[in-house]
Amino acid sequence: MIRFATCLLLLAAPLSTLTHADHHGFVDLFNGKDLKGWSQRNGTATYRVEDNTIVGETTEGSPNSFLCTEQLYGDFELMFDVKVDSALNSGVQIRSQTKDTPTGRVNGPQIEIATNGTAGYIYGEAAGGWMTPDDQRTPHELFKDGEWNTYHVVAVGPNIQVWLNGQPISDLTHKERFQTHPRGFIGLQVHGIGKDQGPYEVRWRNIKLRDLTQFKSLYNGKDLTGWKTTGNWLPQQDGSLLIQPRAGEKGWQRYDAYLWTEKKYKDFVLDVEYLYPPGGNSGIYFRVGDRSDPVEQGIEAQVLDSTKKQGPMTAHDHGGIIRTVGASKNMSRPPNQWNRMVVTCIGNHLQVELNGEPIVDTQLDQGAMKDRPLEGYIGLQDHGEPNNLKFRNLRIREL
Repeated sequence: MIRFATCLLLLAAPLSTLTHADHHGFVDLFNGKDLKGWSQRNGTATYRVEDNTIVGETTEGSPNSFLCTEQLYGDFELMFDVKVDSALNSGVQIRSQTKDTPTGRVNGPQIEIATNGTAGYIYGEAAGGWMTPDDQRTPHELFKDGEWNTYHVVAVGPNIQVWLNGQPISDLTHKERFQTHPRGFIGLQVHGIGKDQGPYEVRWRNIKLRDLTQFKSLYNGKDLTGWKTTGNWLPQQDGSLLIQPRAGEKGWQRYDAYLWTEKKYKDFVLDVEYLYPPGGNSGIYFRVGDRSDPVEQGIEAQVLDSTKKQGPMTAHDHGGIIRTVGASKNMSRPPNQWNRMVVTCIGNHLQVELNGEPIVDTQLDQGAMKDRPLEGYIGLQDHGEPNNLKFRNLRIREL
């Protein structure tokens, strides 16, 4: 079976400067050997490669320096590790540009790297200052001083989400800034320092990106165009979709109350975000051949508040494939926080990623799902009262 990352790389736009990565369709932006595919803009800080790591070092009196990708990106998912000297502020530019000339001032959204409690918030470098509002920049202690820190960034349209060391930090929608910075390079900042300071270093490794530009939205944020249901699915002003069973609507066998696509899908990458209340229960169905009998004619990835689960995860816990396999780890976020599940189906190969971590990798033809269709509808489960769940950012890429 062809690994999905390889398959996605072949189907994507040319990525000649990138290398293969194993993590569910991500590609490496940094090859671990040299700075091929990157170029420096602004400043006189130095960048070098050392032990599969990009090391940026300050130069006395230099303004901010940036090591930037030569390729531009619009909608994407970015992951990287970073370690920085305590005295140095840094950041990673996304969708950034240069003013006037290719060597002009770097400007655009910056994912903050700092030890002062602002790490993970979003700053407009030479673009108006803080994008994360003042009242949302609550100081925190999630950034580990002098240690490696893992960032996870998802940028789709005007929405930018940031997680730091597995914890959500930012969920920002900024339509005005998106209009000026819809696409651009990714840049690694070495902050400028004054005279008689430093030298200081910042280190990056495991820089991976998944291109989301070839995904299409399954939900338009306004109505149920493209979907079929008799249930009570309510579009919200924030672009999410609320499932709110009507009074007396109980039980999970009300299949027509599920939200079903009008179209069938075969091989795909499905990307869904959802928020459950305490004890919330739902499911993501796919390859359902008969919408009136999804349990026997389809596959379900479990959506369940499993935050208190102790011990091994079963097929009926969050992220598990019902009747098939449980998640390899419990990646459930607490109630009323957004979860993100990515389901990849290529032939009989099924992979599931939850909140940035691979949790399922299985062959469907070697278990209880071996008789299921290889093509079918996608559905969201209405589990009945009192399960009020929200879904948003429903995206798919057909392969």
